[in-house]
Amino acid sequence: MRKILVIWMLIVSFVGFIGCSDDDAKVPDISFRRAYYVLPAMEALNVEVRLSEPATEDLTVTFDVTGTGEEGEDYAISAHEFIVKAGLDTAVVVITPLNNMVEGREICLVLNRVEGYEFGVYKQTVIPIEKKSAFTTSFFPTEYNLYREMEVAARLDIGSKEYTTPPYDITIPFEIDPASTAVLGTHFEIEGGTQQFLYQKDDYMARVKLKFLKKEEGKDKIVLRLVETDNFMISTTNNRAYVTINGPIGFEDLVGSWKFEEFSSMEYVKSTATIAGDTEGVKHLPENSSSDILVFETSGGKNFIRTGQLTGDLKNYLCDGAEITVGEIVNEQIYLPDEMREWKLLRSVLRTNFSKVNLSFSPTNQNYSPAEVDFRILGDGDILELRIVQYIPTDFLQETYAYYSDPFYSGDVNFDKNYPMKGKFTLSFKFTKVD
Repeated sequence: MRKILVIWMLIVSFVGFIGCSDDDAKVPDISFRRAYYVLPAMEALNVEVRLSEPATEDLTVTFDVTGTGEEGEDYAISAHEFIVKAGLDTAVVVITPLNNMVEGREICLVLNRVEGYEFGVYKQTVIPIEKKSAFTTSFFPTEYNLYREMEVAARLDIGSKEYTTPPYDITIPFEIDPASTAVLGTHFEIEGGTQQFLYQKDDYMARVKLKFLKKEEGKDKIVLRLVETDNFMISTTNNRAYVTINGPIGFEDLVGSWKFEEFSSMEYVKSTATIAGDTEGVKHLPENSSSDILVFETSGGKNFIRTGQLTGDLKNYLCDGAEITVGEIVNEQIYLPDEMREWKLLRSVLRTNFSKVNLSFSPTNQNYSPAEVDFRILGDGDILELRIVQYIPTDFLQETYAYYSDPFYSGDVNFDKNYPMKGKFTLSFKFTKVD
């Protein structure tokens, strides 16, 4: 019995010894994390390699790239090797989609042998490339006026979706069209000097700022044209932007007679106030006649407004003979129906101060005070936009004014508590030049 027990113990010990020897001889392996990835049409992809145990020192793992996908055309790859740092068991290379406009292409990565390692489960990985949807870029809007500086904007649509926000930055070049009469570097300059639009991640609109340098007769037109590239299409109707160089404006651009055309912000003011609940306040918004004439003149070195030819409600705000002090040209957002889709696009506005207006904007209530009044010169200088930004209405928008002028109202990003009706409730009136 004792002999049998001794023999049994020897057998167990031998088996254990063999088992330990096998463990000591086990070779670590290396493998792709997955056998299958998909390269998204517009997002970068991380491809990962894994070791069965942490590397004892920095380890280089090379691989071959095959497949129907064209490197440099369909995609870019950050490296053709993995570097697994000492103490770690994983490493990553990044594949970024480029002009992947062809259906059905794929990438295949195959690991090369590494001394001291065996291949694990996935020696290779296959990566189908999603086809990128063609996108359209176009100027929006297409006509601009350059006073001191201004922004030209372009819009991005991906596939058939308007105002699509890209998941990564996209650069679109443009050039100065030969139809331009103004000369870059002489009559205007491009801020930063780069002729390209940059659509930043999550922003459907790109902007480029132009700055005024010189005004010269017959050389005041800038035409910008989008440059076609392989990865996008251009709207054939909006692939050019037309900029008129007006140069810095002053009171001399206002001097003369101007005929009333329209209350251009009426619909926006009315709808915004109605949505906010001021249904009574929108019933008596200012009305004016097409025969109304507004006159600006200079006398004795001073600037004045003449309102004797006004018959509509503007005469309830503007005061005949008020002196006008010209301020600066500022860039700000314009709240007008035909410009409401141009969010974040700033426009040049001439800021002035009138010595006297009736802030109540009423024929029966008087509240005379100096006030800020803004102007824009549009078209080729033949359209004047009068912008009333400082008023305390008593005959219309009473509830709206009470709400926005409340000291506890915090406002939105563009709100100025000193001018509670400015912005969403700016009263904009357009006139055309008479003489």
